[in-house]
Amino acid sequence: TTTTTTSSCRTTSVRRMIFPDDRSGGDQATTQLKPETSFGAEAVPEGQRPVNEFLDLTRAPLFGWASQETGTKGLLIRLGALYAITFGAVAFPISGATFTQEGYLLQKIAASNLGTLFITLLLLVRLYSGWGYVGSRLKSKVIEFEETGWYDGDIELKTDQEKQRDIFLYNDQVKPVETRLQLVTGATTVLFLLSIFAFNGAMDAKPVFNQYDPKLLERLQYDDKLSDVAASQAGIRPAYCDSRYYRAVANGGQGCD
Repeated sequence: TTTTTTSSCRTTSVRRMIFPDDRSGGDQATTQLKPETSFGAEAVPEGQRPVNEFLDLTRAPLFGWASQETGTKGLLIRLGALYAITFGAVAFPISGATFTQEGYLLQKIAASNLGTLFITLLLLVRLYSGWGYVGSRLKSKVIEFEETGWYDGDIELKTDQEKQRDIFLYNDQVKPVETRLQLVTGATTVLFLLSIFAFNGAMDAKPVFNQYDPKLLERLQYDDKLSDVAASQAGIRPAYCDSRYYRAVANGGQGCD
């Protein structure tokens, strides 16, 4: 109860800091009414004012995953759901089309895990860059903006009230998000690097026989033992069945099923 009350008071304080003329003061108004703009910097277009950029960021797709309202637990739950969906719907089917021979389940899982973590890491970097940009705008004592385009940029000094509001908003709503994203991104980076070693280990444990390697094709012309191995690997199926490219050239892989 104490935690909920503290969080509610903090949300109300942030709202009043951004909107000093707001007299609603109630939690219901805070949760149901999403503010669109804030005061200050009249010479700056509304969309380029730091506080408005913060409000736009929280409403943007995916960026709200890391917000204070969501918290670390909420972020991890969403990333876990993204990992599961990407692994099952995208990464594993691609790995299955790559490792077409029997007995490569471990390699499929390792490759799928590596690809899914890479996508997750890209998302985290994008989230951090967005929140970091807004944070730098809030901390700055001036507002850099463009009146109509990149060729007529200008600078507007913040008033003391605007600087106090922006610093308060940064410390309360943005800085914790930056710290959270740094920790989660760092942990994901470590997992990604470990996944690279795991994938390499899986491939070393059971290398894929690549009969389309130019060096291998050249060696097959004079190496009878290697030719026997290539024939045994192909079995009774056509040799192009294990290559997505040559399957496509062969009109979808006739005779491979």
